[in-house]
Amino acid sequence: MMSRSSQPAFLVFLVLLWSFFSIVTVPAFAEGERYDRLEVIVPVQSEEDPGMDVLSDLKADVIVSAFTRVNRSLDIPTASNYASHVLEAAGEFGIHPFMIASIIIRESTVRQNARSRYAYGLMQINWKAHRKGLTKAFSTIRTLDDLLQPRNNIFAGTYIFSWYLRSSDGDMDKALSKYLGRTGKKYVSRVMSGYRDMIKDLEERKDKYGSETVRSSSSVAFAVE
Repeated sequence: MMSRSSQPAFLVFLVLLWSFFSIVTVPAFAEGERYDRLEVIVPVQSEEDPGMDVLSDLKADVIVSAFTRVNRSLDIPTASNYASHVLEAAGEFGIHPFMIASIIIRESTVRQNARSRYAYGLMQINWKAHRKGLTKAFSTIRTLDDLLQPRNNIFAGTYIFSWYLRSSDGDMDKALSKYLGRTGKKYVSRVMSGYRDMIKDLEERKDKYGSETVRSSSSVAFAVE
């Protein structure tokens, strides 16, 4: 039986123990099992470094070219609009924009209203599987119609892929298989091939046009919804 003299010390111990567990946070699960982001903060592009604007223009040109090549019914302004969303999502979630663009090409051939048995939109998102997490993570996504909006779809797909990449310890092949929902060597190979093709295109544009030419160019018009 505890003596009276030891009771205060024991109570202090219990208080400290309770305080410790009350401040410990549980890390978010990967693979979309739990979404702790309640709101997406859109990054503001800095205008202090014109070189970054030049590079963004080049990347947008590459993405627009790739999009219109696989979907010949896609007009340049719409493709440019999609490209601006890709670059924005890439900056928000730390995924290379060409990887996002290549997933879009492979998943939907850049068709906004693409639908399969379970998946919807440009990035073919499984609404049934991810509905709860996405509505918690994004204030702009509440319904399936919301998910079909280009910017919402690209942000949601990039968000999901970022979880898969993190849970795969940065292994792109594993992350792509998780995004597909099964092991798919052909799928992974084609997405990676598209990604590498865009990297090559970017380097060629850098060599061909140079920064000064790109800086004065207005070939890509951004129209963010």
